[in-house]
Amino acid sequence: MILIDNLNILKSSYSDIWNKLKQFEDKENRIITEIEETRNGDKTLCVTKDGKKIYLHSRYNPIREAETIVDSFEDIDEDTNIIFYGTGLGYHLQMILEKYKKIKYYIYEPIPELLYAFLSNVNLKNLNANRLMGININFTGNSIDKFIDRNREKIKIIELPSHKQCFPDENNEFNDSLLNIIKGKRSSLHTDYAFQKRWIINSMKNLKEVLSTPNIILEKKDEFKGKTAVLAAAGPSLNDEIENLRYIKDNGLAYIFSVGSAINTLIHNDIYPDAACTYDPTVKNQIVFEKVKEKGIKDIPMIFGSSVGYETLENYPGNKYHMITSQDTVAGYFLKNESSEAISIVQDAPSIAVVTLQLLYTLGFSNILLVGQNLGYRGKERYSEGISYSKELTDKEISNGLWVKDVYGNEILTNEGFNSMRHQMENYIKILPNINVINTTKGGAQIEGTEFKELKGIIKTTLDEKIVDKNWLNGNKTSYDKEYMESQVKNMDKSYENALKINKEYKSILSKIEKAINNRNYTQAEKFYIKLDKELRRIENNEFYKKFILPMNRVQYKVLADNIDTLNAEKNPYGKGRRIVGNFRGFMNICTEDIEMLEPIYNEMKEEILNYTKSSSVRGE
Repeated sequence: MILIDNLNILKSSYSDIWNKLKQFEDKENRIITEIEETRNGDKTLCVTKDGKKIYLHSRYNPIREAETIVDSFEDIDEDTNIIFYGTGLGYHLQMILEKYKKIKYYIYEPIPELLYAFLSNVNLKNLNANRLMGININFTGNSIDKFIDRNREKIKIIELPSHKQCFPDENNEFNDSLLNIIKGKRSSLHTDYAFQKRWIINSMKNLKEVLSTPNIILEKKDEFKGKTAVLAAAGPSLNDEIENLRYIKDNGLAYIFSVGSAINTLIHNDIYPDAACTYDPTVKNQIVFEKVKEKGIKDIPMIFGSSVGYETLENYPGNKYHMITSQDTVAGYFLKNESSEAISIVQDAPSIAVVTLQLLYTLGFSNILLVGQNLGYRGKERYSEGISYSKELTDKEISNGLWVKDVYGNEILTNEGFNSMRHQMENYIKILPNINVINTTKGGAQIEGTEFKELKGIIKTTLDEKIVDKNWLNGNKTSYDKEYMESQVKNMDKSYENALKINKEYKSILSKIEKAINNRNYTQAEKFYIKLDKELRRIENNEFYKKFILPMNRVQYKVLADNIDTLNAEKNPYGKGRRIVGNFRGFMNICTEDIEMLEPIYNEMKEEILNYTKSSSVRGE
């Protein structure tokens, strides 16, 4: 039976784990685990697996064995945060926690029967339960995510060697899952840090384009049921399908949507797609459309994500249509459809192909043909022809590549970025109901949820009639609720003024904390910490901060929020005060700079909104 103290801890803090362990109270349903006494009087734990009895600790001296395990980890210090993988009877846990009095730890035991045995024999109160940050038997839930977030600087995995040997499959699964979590966090952190300011600035500057163009989803949702779309990406295999695409275009057999740089390969071969889709928030994204602008091509409509690099939209000669992206907090605040319908958005993703897949599904296309979606390399090629800014792979990129299955079952080389795009596309194909995605990319990476067929064969057997309407995008500019926009502008102006007042009070409190700390008046400092926390809550509830400033500094804000528990746990009152002032002042300085930088952009955007609200009724395209 689980010890009473542990039962109380489970029920109060880890009820989900307790619910999973209940079934093991009935011994008949449990894998056989036994506690035996060793020769020196200590206990050892053994488990019967495949008819064999395996001991997780020494049968002679488990204490000495645990000391050997602990001594093998020389790089642990008081700032280390530990994930203990495999519990046994916790000898090594107890030694490490006794040796290092400040470390926080997380227990991951993938074998429920072993966790039950551990909790039935080892009292968590004796293992500094106040420093225990989580217990889990799998990667469901987000507790391990939070542990990694809050202790990202120095985390160590300590495995029980005998557990790893006894259950190698579970150990491999743990390591793979943890690696994926960490990779995902690094990628997300890198993406957020790189684009956090651009997403918001673009959304503000692009609002005038959003107000002057149709919302493709609102105007054309579900209009293309039974129709086929070609999603043409810029992988090397696009070169193989040029004549097939030309035939499809000339005969109107399917709607062709180019994504990213594929538009340049198509133009290079005198093929104009039915639409070019773009969403990249970077300054460099405008380079993709240089050829269209230089040639003054007016016959290729652009469908842009509302947080796309604003330079991309400037001087584009063709018609433009917008879709609201999940990174655009601006449109969501100011815009409401006149019919009061919720404005559909597309979720941000690692590639424009994944964003466009969502769009095509929303427009109702029944069949989507992926062309040039290699998601991997072909020799030293990374992109198709006609892309002037494309470079061959370097030897270093090739040596750092990953091997994945291609559509023929062979292995091809790819990289982390392409692989992430593939996984994201697979996830969307899985969750979008009744979507038929066919991958025609010769030699491309295998994409789960798609069927590989050659495009030439599909033309012969399936694309047998003209379906494309040359005027498919004709319609009215989307009419957004003008009264609502005016009201939101007034509210945001008030929030802006209030934000400036909050900043002033926030800085004043920090100065008072600093003065109190320098005077060693820690009781007074604690009172100011409470006031500082209230100011942070005011920032979180202020609309100007919520829509502009916090999204622009989401990485720094997350780091600050993740560090709050650590700051509060600091025992040295002087050190605590200095760290609080340093962390909070640094964050406020960044926010203040951004508010000043945004002021002219905000005023320009506000003028565009007010001009729109005063304009006459919507005109046809």
